[in-house]
Amino acid sequence: MSESADIPLRTVAFLDILGFKAKLFNTPLLELAHYYERKILESHFMNRPFDPNGQTPTLFREHPPKLPWCSKHVFSDSIILVSHDKDIMSCMKLLVYAWRLSQHFMASGTPLRGGIAFGEMYQNPNLNVFVGKALAKAYELEGCQNWIGVAIDPSVVERFPTVFEVIDKDEYPILNDLIFEYAVPLKDGTTKKLKTLNWRWNLIVEKGTRSLFSDSNDPKVAEKVNNTLRYVETFVQKGRLFVKDQSNLPVELRSFYIGAKEPPFKHGDDF
Repeated sequence: MSESADIPLRTVAFLDILGFKAKLFNTPLLELAHYYERKILESHFMNRPFDPNGQTPTLFREHPPKLPWCSKHVFSDSIILVSHDKDIMSCMKLLVYAWRLSQHFMASGTPLRGGIAFGEMYQNPNLNVFVGKALAKAYELEGCQNWIGVAIDPSVVERFPTVFEVIDKDEYPILNDLIFEYAVPLKDGTTKKLKTLNWRWNLIVEKGTRSLFSDSNDPKVAEKVNNTLRYVETFVQKGRLFVKDQSNLPVELRSFYIGAKEPPFKHGDDF
């Protein structure tokens, strides 16, 4: 795949907030708007280095302190992430940020479903113009999944094979947990084996993973939740849910706690 001066190549994520429409019709508008503003503002703060003084381990030591990991654009209940360039490190920064975002929104009761792809991408934020094959692929991948999760299109794996070869060989167990291969459930009733961003890894929930999902009388919602819990169960069986020693872990990958208590605390169930 070649790149011309006019058509850049980028890694692109399309993330959709599930259940947003239901909240829109069941929550006072200003209450929902202010809540959503807080979540988006918090996500802005997450889109940059966590330790500008360089005192803790990090995945991306050379990244400028005030520069976001990637560009981020919000349209109603959709979030678009675009890497700064076509390079492998920019792709990794976007993947790690999208993973952390999925945990953040899961904790807020507004889970994300998403797709990530690589390819041609044109953006003009001043005019709100965003078009490209990468965005179309990411959007299509997001829309065909039948669960809560973020899947990675084969175009990313094909563009950056060395990253995923290392993962497949288990030479870097942390990445093997963060980017977890799974038979992703699709809306047409089939599954497709894809790399996924594993929101469950290094996530500690005081009341347990099941508490993140509310009961629903809607069969379609219940099916998504059940599919998601099967994903969690599959990963739990690997036995590498958490990193016990956080001191040497890059700050971008450290445990994300959800609960009323002051961390650290134990995870609340077997999921």
